[in-house]
Amino acid sequence: MDAANRSFSAGCAREDISFEFRFLRQGDVNDSVTLNSLHTDLVIVGGPRPGGLPSDWSAEALLIATGVPFLLLPEPWTGSAAEHVVVAWNASREARRAIADALPFLVGALSVTILVVDPQKNPRHGEEPGADVAHYLTRHGAKVVVEQVQSHGDPIANVILAYAERHNTDLIVVGAYSHARTTEMIFGGVTRSLLRDAAVPLLIAH
Repeated sequence: MDAANRSFSAGCAREDISFEFRFLRQGDVNDSVTLNSLHTDLVIVGGPRPGGLPSDWSAEALLIATGVPFLLLPEPWTGSAAEHVVVAWNASREARRAIADALPFLVGALSVTILVVDPQKNPRHGEEPGADVAHYLTRHGAKVVVEQVQSHGDPIANVILAYAERHNTDLIVVGAYSHARTTEMIFGGVTRSLLRDAAVPLLIAH
């Protein structure tokens, strides 16, 4: 605990970030994690390993319990900055929320790709899928391009992850459960698959 405190404090001091270090014991983690997360801008979590979430907790549970956006860092991850970001866009409230929560990352990135999968299957996209949200981000100073891709029947999460891998992506931004969870439509299954399989950091909001 002392080593973690020193490391965390040094990093915050280096970046001139105001902080408070709190240690949560294993037996109290469910209630304590939820309560402490409610007072944060962003929750950063790792996998079920030392320094990450306990084995009986999940990033999915944390997201649903708090509504706070979280950044999931996969094991292992050696990157240091979100220079190239992919936003999985499906014209939903959750995807829009994720963009708002990720805005500091998007504005600071070298490139932001609005990735639209199977745009013809979603009438919410309008005549130019991705164009309006790209204009919105451009007004904030982000460097944005729009990519429309076809899944050809492959799982949506696989399409997103494959695109991210091909383009050396540092961060994926996605809205979680943008369809009813009970129907398992599109981003319900996509969220779970991304949480399980993403090899790059994942910023998710709900």
